[in-house]
Amino acid sequence: MSFGKVGFIILRHVTNDITNFYWKYNLSKIMEYYPEYNIVIIDDNSNKKYMKEIYDYKQKNLILIESEYPGRGELLPYYYLLKYELFNTAIILHDSALI
Repeated sequence: MSFGKVGFIILRHVTNDITNFYWKYNLSKIMEYYPEYNIVIIDDNSNKKYMKEIYDYKQKNLILIESEYPGRGELLPYYYLLKYELFNTAIILHDSALI
């Protein structure tokens, strides 16, 4: 299940309206400046109460993975990168790291 040579992985954990804003802003900037790269979003047990999805995950370059190990935080991008052999080179960002 490789998605290309280079791609982005965003770890998302939404707990309130502010963190929901941060991850969406982060994603929108990656899509704006790097539209040719695939993006994998790993959700680490976000609170669905605050989730206001605005993206279609069936888009060609956007993949959502709901973590099977909630609460593992910063380890998840590395785990899924290796498990699914997502990319040869990955830029891994936490949902509040802005580009």
